[in-house]
Amino acid sequence: MASNATGETTSPYDKAWTIHASIIGLNMGNILFRGLELDQADPDMVVVTGLTILAAALPFQAIFFLINSYIREFDGTNELEYVMLERLLIICQVISYSSLIGIAILMTNTHYYMGTAFIISAILAVLFLRTASNQADTLSRMSR
Repeated sequence: MASNATGETTSPYDKAWTIHASIIGLNMGNILFRGLELDQADPDMVVVTGLTILAAALPFQAIFFLINSYIREFDGTNELEYVMLERLLIICQVISYSSLIGIAILMTNTHYYMGTAFIISAILAVLFLRTASNQADTLSRMSR
């Protein structure tokens, strides 16, 4: 069982930061290495499509980090501004999570079974993560 000190120091913003740092690392690695493998004369358009989705998500992932840092470090936000920034964070999160579609395309292009396994596990992982985060938040509110 985890200690209370660890649970209290880990905020939802820290969790989101870690998740998005992992996703952006995965996306950048795929863009770099799979992009280098492309045949410039006749590129595989399925791979190009997957990499394009990853590249399109990168600016939103960067904006997520900027907004997240701003919210955490600047105490002078009024309630309206805070709500607006939270909504922008949610939009950026959805686009970031949807970049997993690009990874699924790349995996499916490698082999159908790999892509199918990735899609199923990505859906389950996101559902498990959300469920665990919601339960942890509910439990922490109840213990106060």
